[in-house]
Amino acid sequence: MLRDNLPQDFPVTVPPPKFQIGDRVRWQPQPTEDFGTITGLHYAPAQHLESWAWKYTVWLALSSPSQGWISSDSAWEPDLELVSVACDRFQKQP
Repeated sequence: MLRDNLPQDFPVTVPPPKFQIGDRVRWQPQPTEDFGTITGLHYAPAQHLESWAWKYTVWLALSSPSQGWISSDSAWEPDLELVSVACDRFQKQP
């Protein structure tokens, strides 16, 4: 089981994270197009990927669809993509 052991040769074999704190991201095509700013990350076992992976905490932008009921969410690296800082919807975020 993934959660019972660290990856072999940890931490040497850990790939660098794709995103950094402060990066603006959005969920890749999902039922809603939530987006926000990376505020945290950790390396954890991802059973659905059958490996360890980077998981991110995302502070949702004020104009993100789910922001009405949550202020932040988490996502696995393959579920996110970087967005342009010119994205109009981000301009409403303080």
